[in-house]
Amino acid sequence: MNLEKYLVVAGVPGVHKLIATRANGVVIEDRKEKRTRFVPARQQQITPLATVSIFTDTEQGTVLLTDVFQKMLDQLEENPPVSLDSASPIFRDYFTKILPEHDRDRVHINDIKKCIKWFNFMRENGIFEEAKREAEAAEATKEEDKKKEETAETQKD
Repeated sequence: MNLEKYLVVAGVPGVHKLIATRANGVVIEDRKEKRTRFVPARQQQITPLATVSIFTDTEQGTVLLTDVFQKMLDQLEENPPVSLDSASPIFRDYFTKILPEHDRDRVHINDIKKCIKWFNFMRENGIFEEAKREAEAAEATKEEDKKKEETAETQKD
């Protein structure tokens, strides 16, 4: 799953798709309002989801949010996300089932809530399927380019 084109903006609910970058901000596709809009970088913090990591007790020290989302998708049937109104121990129990090696001292309940909130938003708005299709299309393009290179090299010889 490739979430490089998806980002969150402080003060703007949901997960957004990056459409274009400008010197003073970004143009995003706002899934909630169903429109594109400009977000000035000076006024709002913009965070690409591909750069977000969760602290772990492993040697690497972190795991990418993309990997956490994939684990959540894999366990969706037997371990659905908890309600955002749940008590703190319920959030911790859920996240422990998803990512047992997460650092309990540095991963706060609010971080877990945010992760679940983003996951639910992305699942409800079809972002995971869209990201999967884009990754498959990019892979197909790479394969096609590789075949063209091989054909060109064979013709040279």
